[in-house]
Amino acid sequence: MQQLHASPPHSDRAADALAPNGEWNNYIRTIVGFISGGNLDKLSVADYLAYDDASSDNNWRAPTGLGSLVARSFPAKVELRLATAADSIALESKGVTVRTPAGDIRARAALLAVSTAVLAGDVLKLPAELAPWREAARQLPLGHNEKLFLRVDGGPFERETQLLGDPRAARTASYYIQPMGLPLIECFFGGEGARFVSENGPAAGFDFAMEQLCALFGSAIRSSLRPLVGSGWGRMQHIGGAYSYALPGCASARRALARPFEDRLFIAGEATSAGDFSTVHGAHDSGVRAANEAIAALNSETRRVISH
Repeated sequence: MQQLHASPPHSDRAADALAPNGEWNNYIRTIVGFISGGNLDKLSVADYLAYDDASSDNNWRAPTGLGSLVARSFPAKVELRLATAADSIALESKGVTVRTPAGDIRARAALLAVSTAVLAGDVLKLPAELAPWREAARQLPLGHNEKLFLRVDGGPFERETQLLGDPRAARTASYYIQPMGLPLIECFFGGEGARFVSENGPAAGFDFAMEQLCALFGSAIRSSLRPLVGSGWGRMQHIGGAYSYALPGCASARRALARPFEDRLFIAGEATSAGDFSTVHGAHDSGVRAANEAIAALNSETRRVISH
């Protein structure tokens, strides 16, 4: 990291900072895959350093899951409609219309907080006027990260410990043993490892994890482990991957993506954060920022109407 700060490659391509045939190049690729989900050959150094400068060693876990934490944070009077995917967004003379399978939603303004894969793709139909925002999203593709969970029944495992499957392999996983004392092993795949899981399915991912754990602890542990559940972010059409990373030379695309559109659409999401992308707090703070922008725009319009 010190070398990247002191003498970043002119190409802004992270792979160009690796030592030729370096012994630990695969290890570096793996760690960066966990952090960004991206491949060093397509990763902006400037973007990666912005994340590193903003990050800390604090990584808090929610015992009941982040989804429950977010859901409980909503005020009781907020109408929350889940499992209702938007099909399209249309611009109207006095606002926007969001079309969903449950009916149209018309509003003066809307916050748009979807992944860059959705913004750049065709799952959600967007107005032609949003072409510059879609181009910014293309410069901030989603990386590959997946998690699988194994049930633990016995075995030589020490709670709250973590280890890497193979530090010399680009395709590997990080194993968190009995997090918070739960009878689980969290298998975290990033970069090439996550791409393997996404392309081959969770069953192949579980087999891979079991083989690595048997190599670390001995084959006798196989009877102590049972596949439970796994993510499939890369296979979900309304998400399409993990968190975003910037292509070389495209770190400024985050600011471009965060711009409001005509005081009608306000863009949020982790990809719009200049330094806290890839994080829950970055996504949260971007939502607060977009909401404040929307409130300011609506208040300004109200004042103009009253003054006339």
